[in-house]
Amino acid sequence: MIYAGVIAICQSLIGIVYAIILIVRGFMGKSDPSIVYESDNANTAVGFGTAAFLLIVFGAVVAGALLMMRGKRWGRGPVIMLEILLLPISYYMFAGGQALAGAVCAISALAALGLSFSPRAVEWAAAQYGR
Repeated sequence: MIYAGVIAICQSLIGIVYAIILIVRGFMGKSDPSIVYESDNANTAVGFGTAAFLLIVFGAVVAGALLMMRGKRWGRGPVIMLEILLLPISYYMFAGGQALAGAVCAISALAALGLSFSPRAVEWAAAQYGR
């Protein structure tokens, strides 16, 4: 469970850094040309809104991973949900021509899922819920 938590924290830190980049770009007035906005004011709101969403999601995963690594039962769910969501995301990375990023994403997600559902981890989780 500790290694799965470390993997989830590393993945979440990448998402948090991206959220910070979106915030900085928003304050600089830059927008993503691939996104079509209905009004000129929307491009800043989309960047800040996406950043807020990413900070909430990845912040919850970091908190869950830290709790899981400390032996608390709450943290396992957010970590597993993130890993399950990263698998189709890695597919889209491959489809978008980013094979290396897709491979790293898929391998890290599969490793964390494997560690989360290993016999030892399942025994630990069962003992935690049996309290």
